[in-house]
Amino acid sequence: MKIIEPTVELIDDIDGAQILRKLERCGKVSRKSKLGDAESFVRSIIKRGHESVLEHVSLTFHIVCDRAIMAELTRHRHASFTVESTRYVKYDELTVIGGAL
Repeated sequence: MKIIEPTVELIDDIDGAQILRKLERCGKVSRKSKLGDAESFVRSIIKRGHESVLEHVSLTFHIVCDRAIMAELTRHRHASFTVESTRYVKYDELTVIGGAL
């Protein structure tokens, strides 16, 4: 039996300026705003509670966790998930996710 630790790895490269420009472009569709720079625009829509524009940005993570944590992560469907399938993976040995007991 192999015991492994839970892990989280961000797979994407993050370009903050590019993300702000994308959010600005998406947000201005509904607002037809002429505000100055992207950062000011994004701050203003967040301040006004228009957070749905933030959904246009995505990040991909590789998460190794136990089944109970996965159930909590996927419960509210706030993201898309691809999960290792026990139907398609051949396991040579039992692997257990470690952690505090």
